[in-house]
Formats: sequence, C-alpha cells, structure tokens
Amino acid sequence: MKLTEWVECRLARLAPPWMIGEIRISPGYLLTHRADAPEDPGLQLLSDWESLLELARFDAAGRFRPLRGAPGLRKGWRRGPLSIDELVADLQLLYPGAVAVWAAWEEERLVSTPFSETAGRQTGLYEGTRRLPADDLSLLVEEICTRGCLRRPLWYSFERPSGDRGEIPLLCPEVCHYFLHKARSRAAARKAA
Repeated sequence: MKLTEWVECRLARLAPPWMIGEIRISPGYLLTHRADAPEDPGLQLLSDWESLLELARFDAAGRFRPLRGAPGLRKGWRRGPLSIDELVADLQLLYPGAVAVWAAWEEERLVSTPFSETAGRQTGLYEGTRRLPADDLSLLVEEICTRGCLRRPLWYSFERPSGDRGEIPLLCPEVCHYFLHKARSRAAARKAA
C-alpha cells in the first residue's frame, strides 16, 4: 500500500480535525495553524509550495527554524483544500519524514536507535559525542528536544507514546544532525574546561 493510501485510510478512521505538530488538518484536507479557525476569511491563502516552504523555514518572529519540528510556526494562513497526494507532500515539507515514521510506528515497525549507538558510530568531527556525560545529554534533550522541538525523542525515552484521537504523533526515532552538532559542542566545551 502506498503511503498516501495508508494516510487516507488512517485519517478516515480518526475523528477530524486531525492535528500534527502545530498544524490542523480539517476535512477536505485544509491546512491551518492549529490555533487558527479554518473558517476565518482573514487567513492568508498559501497557494504554492514556495509560500509553504517560506512558512516552514521561519518562525512567527522571522527567525530561521533550524529544526522543522521547532515550535513557533507563524499563524494566520491556510492551504487547501488538497488532494491526499498534496496533503502528504505538504506534511513532508512541514515535518520531513513524520508521516512515514507515523505509519511505521502504527504498524509497530519503527525501530529507534539509542543515543549511545548513534554516538558510538561517530568518527572524526563528531567522535567526541561518544564521551558526552549522561547529565549533559539530559540537559541537551531538555533544551533541544523538549523545549525546542515538537518531535518526541524515542531514542532517549523508550516509552510508547499514547496516540490521542485525531493527534498524529511527531516522533523522532534517531538523533538528528542538529542535536549531534550541539552534543559535539557540549563535549568539546567539557573537554576544554
């Protein structure tokens, strides 16, 4: 089954509206910020991918979002109605990989990779992440993942998230490059001290 077919079938079994991160998906596959009312005529229509990409790149204050899962998506817009193919493509642009990860999680095929395993295979520039103390790792998870990203770090917490009705989970099965970069900086600062 194609991913688009899987998403269409799965959404049909959930009561709308559907939420993923800061996005509301209303029937007809209309996308808005979850804090906006989809029927609000004052919402700006995003009619092309370029405007949606611009929305994904910057937060409400105009700052670059280094993580697509970062909170702070601008409000006051709508996109759609969309076909199922367009919906999946738009969600891929807003939250890369989230739909495929959701499908794998729902089908119990999702395998998360613990930080120690990811750090253990690092060489060169990121080799220092192997020596990151547990307390520093915990602080980084709090700073980057808990406060700075809407994705749930399964590589750090092995609890199976509860799937709320209509809520599409944003899951993170493996440490991202941004986190590795910050972990490398933290390990280097610790070594220099």
